[in-house]
Amino acid sequence: MAYLVLAIAFIVSTALSAVAYFVLMTPYDPALIMLATLAGCISLTALGFSGVLERERQLKRNLQLNNEQQRLLLEHSSSALLLLDDQLNVEFLNTHHTSLRNIKADYSDDHSLIDIWQDHISEETRQHVRQAIAEKREWRGELCFRGSTKNEYLATTITPILNERGDLSRVAISADDITEHRATANRLFIREHYNILTGLPNRQFALRSLQSAINDIENAKHGFILLHIDLDKIRYINDSLGHQVVDSIFIETAERLQRSVRDDQVLAHLGADEFLIILDTENCIDEGEILAETILDRCRQAFYISHHEVIISASVGLCRFPADGGDSTLLMRRAEAAMFNAKEKGGDRFSFYEEGMSSKTELRLEMENQLRHAIARDEFKLHYQPVIHLESNTLRGVEVLLRWENAELNNPAPDQFIAVAENSGLIVDIGKWVLEQACKQVVAWSKAGLKPLSLAVNISAKQFISGDLLENVSYALSQSGLAASQLELEITESLLINDTPEIPDTFSQLKKLGVNLSLDDFGTGYASLSYLKRYPFDTLKIDRSFVHDIDSCEESVTLTNAIIAMGHSFNMTVIAEGVENLKQRRILRERHCDMVQGFLYSPPLPADQFIAWAKRYAEMQISQHV
Repeated sequence: MAYLVLAIAFIVSTALSAVAYFVLMTPYDPALIMLATLAGCISLTALGFSGVLERERQLKRNLQLNNEQQRLLLEHSSSALLLLDDQLNVEFLNTHHTSLRNIKADYSDDHSLIDIWQDHISEETRQHVRQAIAEKREWRGELCFRGSTKNEYLATTITPILNERGDLSRVAISADDITEHRATANRLFIREHYNILTGLPNRQFALRSLQSAINDIENAKHGFILLHIDLDKIRYINDSLGHQVVDSIFIETAERLQRSVRDDQVLAHLGADEFLIILDTENCIDEGEILAETILDRCRQAFYISHHEVIISASVGLCRFPADGGDSTLLMRRAEAAMFNAKEKGGDRFSFYEEGMSSKTELRLEMENQLRHAIARDEFKLHYQPVIHLESNTLRGVEVLLRWENAELNNPAPDQFIAVAENSGLIVDIGKWVLEQACKQVVAWSKAGLKPLSLAVNISAKQFISGDLLENVSYALSQSGLAASQLELEITESLLINDTPEIPDTFSQLKKLGVNLSLDDFGTGYASLSYLKRYPFDTLKIDRSFVHDIDSCEESVTLTNAIIAMGHSFNMTVIAEGVENLKQRRILRERHCDMVQGFLYSPPLPADQFIAWAKRYAEMQISQHV
């Protein structure tokens, strides 16, 4: 229609203009002049009207385009968008967004959206949202929609829209699905704060929980108890049976400990064989002791893993807040110090922290650090104790013993640093060094004129299992030139507790080399006649604890006599350690013990002093027979 009006106006105006021109070219006529003027006005009016129509059409096209763009943006937005009225009923939502599938808005219902969410969002969160809207302020937070199979999380912004009077008009809601991000964050949190193997909180989480307990007002008034648990013998079991068995022990231990504590008490796996328990203010010292005993009892129970029956124990250290410290790190150190005190007393017990225990723990750490450099600094020295044949009274061999000269630590005794070396794994390299140096020394004595001597070298369980012992022995023999028959490897009973196929196989290969095997400290630990039957031992050594009182205790004489008879029945040479007087020597000789060693003859001596002693002893024996 608009185009038709425009066309008519254009034709009329053109015709009138032509008439006006024709008239102007003729003699003056007023009527014609008026007609021409009217035609011009009509033409201008038509042109103006057509322009208005065109602008309206353009505005309509722009509006339609904007509406379409807004519709596309709303429906395909990465955010969930909602518009609520002042009663919080839904006016609009972009329902295509998957994050809204748990929002069951019913337009015909009078319930507000906040009420509709009640099955999915906690009451506390809904209260916060209501309060923010009532106060006409924006609310930002995370909404968790609880689903039947999994929870969904929306990062949400709720904005009140006010009219010109400042009253609530509408509420705009924008929400982004962060379910996957939250899942990733949860995985990272679990990885950072939980032990992957046992699923228990780790050391970092334990420190945070411990600091929270310290900050708690009730705890500050009444205090709480911290228990540090360390499993005994785990390093050895790892060497003999492997890490898979050890991992299974950790998992089952975690389950046993969980059964020992309440759900509201913190149980953490600090790593490796260490666990931590935080008892709350309701637990007194007596209850702490009871729990410690319960833990020890449950750790004593046998573990049945991969056809192995494994027996372990635990050492438990306890400290108290605030009596033993007011800082989380300090409390952890002191509970650990108490645990080490229990372990140093033999393990399988608990100990409360006492003043000075921390310094012992720090000493252990310093000792381990110094041990790492002892070989390079030439701090280790070898001492040799003679082994005497009782029947002939002649020198037959030596036992090599390790000494550590470290001025900073005041020359630690073997019973101090050997345990640290074994627990840290340093004993493997140290044992290799001892073996090589001792073999060289015995060969050097032979070249200096001494008769060939047997050499007894102690081998730790860790060195035997994971230290490439066969290769190290072969290397030491070939490098030194010592005959394999002169070397005797002393093995303690602890190695044989958990029998594995590798142990008899290694024994067999050592025997093929021609090396002798000795069962050391027999009867002090887990002695079993089956060891004598199962393994190819050449020598049985009676521990000094049986020998030191055989001159005054008839029971010790009976036990020693039984051990000698048992060894001989298996065609083994029997050596008694710790002989200190002639009466002990006489009793052992009467019971047909083969060899002895002890302070009666000589304490362990450095190499140069030993050769001097050996020459004097040989001269003395010759003079007695002249």
